[in-house]
Amino acid sequence: MAEIDSSKSSNIPLKHANLIRGPSQLSFDITNKCNFRCLHCYNRSGESQITKNELTDIEILEFIKDIIKLKFLGFCFCGGEPLLREEILYESARLLASSGIIVSLVTNGYVLTVDRAKKLSRAGISNTQISLDGVTPETHEHLRKKKGSFNRALNAIKYLAKEGIRPEVAFVPTKFNIHEFLELVVLCRDLKVKEIRVQPLMNLGRAQINEEELIPTPLQYRDLVKMIYELKEKEDGIIITWGDPVDHLIRYRTLMEHCCTFFGIKADGRIQTTPYIPLTVGNVRKHKFSEYWEAGLAKIWQLSILKEMARQIRSIPDFNKRIEGIPRVYFEEDVQLDLIDDNLLGRTKL
Repeated sequence: MAEIDSSKSSNIPLKHANLIRGPSQLSFDITNKCNFRCLHCYNRSGESQITKNELTDIEILEFIKDIIKLKFLGFCFCGGEPLLREEILYESARLLASSGIIVSLVTNGYVLTVDRAKKLSRAGISNTQISLDGVTPETHEHLRKKKGSFNRALNAIKYLAKEGIRPEVAFVPTKFNIHEFLELVVLCRDLKVKEIRVQPLMNLGRAQINEEELIPTPLQYRDLVKMIYELKEKEDGIIITWGDPVDHLIRYRTLMEHCCTFFGIKADGRIQTTPYIPLTVGNVRKHKFSEYWEAGLAKIWQLSILKEMARQIRSIPDFNKRIEGIPRVYFEEDVQLDLIDDNLLGRTKL
């Protein structure tokens, strides 16, 4: 039973929120298939049932052509491993980039050759995030569970930089690699990496299964954050960001309930407000994304069910909570609502 929570108004005035003509950022899991089985993967790439029902190439192009009309700022191809669907990736990226949209890609780099780097550049992709989780093959590959992946990640960064694509690195802190972070910064600087992104390890998906082996101690986290802030003060040409994956869950339900400008689309077309909550609010196979936007998608955080799910998560350990009536994220089926078919914002109750 979905309800609209009108008990509090957002801190952002509605008159300002109504000026928004489209989302600012969209992410799209172009596939959930993956050539890795990383110990920590939050969406269990390669194992999810979604892989059996992914959007076809034709459906993807229809989706891309539709969203271009919204003239948003940025689009990220995620996964899974996006390069496992490289031809439709290139074609989609060209359409987006030619419309003035900043196009990014998240990849493990394993199949990223010189030729593929050139194709990504020609397609208009301007930013690429590569996973690098240590300074030795042993450390990186222990997490990624793929022999040879460390050197291939290094090569991918070099190939991308040579083609003028901004290389960024994502580092996942674990018990066994967190002590290598300073050396990793030096390595990234040598590789001409522009930004290193770090956030607490999310105990979702496979990380829940392997958390005893993976999750750093509070002292390890404290030392890492201290190091990051000390490095940031030096301003030596490389950006280091420490992310907070819980922040948006608090911010949207308390301050921005009618002003959501980020959405993700799963590989099967379902629309999610956040990848960390087992709730979807539409599917581009049912209606165009632009139709969902016109129906009030930006105001979706007014839904009581969404706020209540988000309210359960106040810190990283809360992601591992088992709450009666709420599916286990990426292990059980999402709660599937539809903004248009269920008239979510047009009724008090469904």
